[in-house]
Amino acid sequence: MSEKSKHQAAVPAWKIWANPIVLRYARSRLRITGFGVHLMVVMLIAGFIFFAGRAAGVHQLNFDAVGAARGPIIPLLVLQGIVLFLLGTGQVAGGMTAESDEGVLDYQRLAPMTPLAKVMGYLFGLSIREWALFLATMPFTIVSVVQGEVSIRYFLQLYAVFVMAAILYHLTGLVAGTVMKNKRWAFLASMGMVFLLYTVIPQAAKFGLVYFKYLTIYPVLEEVLPFLIESRVGMVMEGYQQLVPSAKFFGLNLPQYVFTLISQAVLSFAMGLMLWRRWRKNDCHLLGKFSAVAIFAWLQAVLLGNSLPLINQGDVFPSREFDRRFGRFLETAAEGWWPAPTEALVMVGLYGLVTLFCLWAMIVLITPGTDDQMRGWRRARKFGKTRLPPLWDSATSTPWTVMMAAMGVGGWYFFAKSLMESRWYPGLDLTGGTLIAMVLVIFGGGLSMQALLEAKGKKYTGVTVLLVGMVPVMIAVIVGLNSDRLIPAAIWLAGMCPLLWPVYGAYMAIPVDDMPRDFIRAAPNAFWFWQGVVILLSGWLLVKLRESRKAIAEASKE
Repeated sequence: MSEKSKHQAAVPAWKIWANPIVLRYARSRLRITGFGVHLMVVMLIAGFIFFAGRAAGVHQLNFDAVGAARGPIIPLLVLQGIVLFLLGTGQVAGGMTAESDEGVLDYQRLAPMTPLAKVMGYLFGLSIREWALFLATMPFTIVSVVQGEVSIRYFLQLYAVFVMAAILYHLTGLVAGTVMKNKRWAFLASMGMVFLLYTVIPQAAKFGLVYFKYLTIYPVLEEVLPFLIESRVGMVMEGYQQLVPSAKFFGLNLPQYVFTLISQAVLSFAMGLMLWRRWRKNDCHLLGKFSAVAIFAWLQAVLLGNSLPLINQGDVFPSREFDRRFGRFLETAAEGWWPAPTEALVMVGLYGLVTLFCLWAMIVLITPGTDDQMRGWRRARKFGKTRLPPLWDSATSTPWTVMMAAMGVGGWYFFAKSLMESRWYPGLDLTGGTLIAMVLVIFGGGLSMQALLEAKGKKYTGVTVLLVGMVPVMIAVIVGLNSDRLIPAAIWLAGMCPLLWPVYGAYMAIPVDDMPRDFIRAAPNAFWFWQGVVILLSGWLLVKLRESRKAIAEASKE
């Protein structure tokens, strides 16, 4: 081994400044000819925000010197978010895909570095220009914080979460770039993910899924915002925020920044684990079976832990937020707010849908294809084993799917039970078939996906999901729009779509009387019929899967 190789192997993963991959990208992406233009543009924008914000505060808004000094803080934060969250994440994803296309990753696998050091190198190396641009804007922020007399505590809380969120998004981009083969799609997918996190996904918090807002900087920003803006405006915002209590994880009074850091750190660890596994062995799954079950359990725990403490206060209901903001302009100001049963139906259905999505994601990550199974059996034969160890990537994922499905049913049922047993619905209880309906939806959806994926592969499963998941809904919409008399038939057709199973299942649990008459008449029969079909289909697929695995085991002997 040469002296250079020995030096590379001796570099610990935490020594980012000495990482050979980081140094390589520092030389290429921080060259004055390329970096200088980006730096000039960002500094011009940051300087404009800094001086224009202060001037507007003093001369246009009549703020005092302290209030005017705080004016640029939030606009600078937005600029830093665009640079680090959007551009940085896209660069990491696109750069990783480009490295793969050019064959550099194959060369890098031969480098005598630990897998974790390689992950850290690409994580901070690919985005080193964006980190440098972010640091270049920080003097403007620091001057604003000091002259605006902002407490160092709020500044550190906000930027600790900001940096942690950037690392999480960059890790996600790194995973996207590792999995996807097309640079453009990896770039767009990673930037789209960040866009959705800050626009669409936080809306899920208004329907009981409070945890998703902790994947952003919103919770901490909302908490410290009154202390980052002009004091009179901040006092108004602080008074309003006292009316909107924050989510408490199973009643624990954790500060917002602490729980946000924990949530993002757990997901960052999961992303890092995926990348570490891929660097350790190129053809292994992104997640091991035990890790997937642990992450699924964590997701169920945080979904419940952030939602349940808000039920009795009513803050889990989306209409509560609407009433706080606009109730004084409407009749609810006099009559008082009360959640409708339909609202509970939507929330229970959405919780089931998110649970089903998480289950499908874990199944895709841990289910072996036919090639994986063949390699696993040959390896087992080599070591003299007659069965595949259950934790091997090539082992069947059926028992692990059952385990996660059981967790999903438990979390879904507990959420629905807590919601309906709260003081808001004294005359409304879950039906006797609630648990059966939830078991059918989660187990049927999970096992059918797992068996199809393991027996037929991803392409076949993808086409099947497209046909079963979208075509029936499209036909149902067309049929329903043609005639009101055909609406029951449209409801039957839509019942084939797995995405609507949690909604139908939620109606089985909460029979709301003010639903449309056609839905009340057709939905129960459609639900039980299609769930019966799914159970029979899942059983048949599992039998075929067993036969397929036996055939692969026999073929591996040749």
